[in-house]
Amino acid sequence: MTTLVDDLVPEELWALVAPLLPAPPRPPYGGRHRTISDRACLAAIVFMARTSTPWRLLPARELGCGSPATVWRRLTQWANAGVFDQLHLQVLDRLGEQGQLDWSRVSVDTMSVRAKRGGTTWAQIQSIVASLEASFTWCAMVAGCR
Repeated sequence: MTTLVDDLVPEELWALVAPLLPAPPRPPYGGRHRTISDRACLAAIVFMARTSTPWRLLPARELGCGSPATVWRRLTQWANAGVFDQLHLQVLDRLGEQGQLDWSRVSVDTMSVRAKRGGTTWAQIQSIVASLEASFTWCAMVAGCR
């Protein structure tokens, strides 16, 4: 019988994610170690991504992830450690090796690829000081306010 965690995070996905996760921090002042598994927290993160439910409605008991605050802390730690960026690259590499990427449907913008600074030619920027006429936007706003 499979659990909700097994359905949300199958063995293949967990095998990719587990090596990327940072080691848990040492408990301060000799406190207890983590009792909530990383896999349960990842399942909760996947659940939240799939359902878009608010954090307060996270079924923490069913997922065995402690509380929404625990999941939020792990999500923040992992995001700061670059786990999701590395996972994204690994998934793209695997799909590319299997020939399952359709590069004809790719969109590249400055969020995914850094824009090159400078260029070979300078663009001509029209001066707005030379025109003393009122702009259409300003006139429409003034007329609408009367």
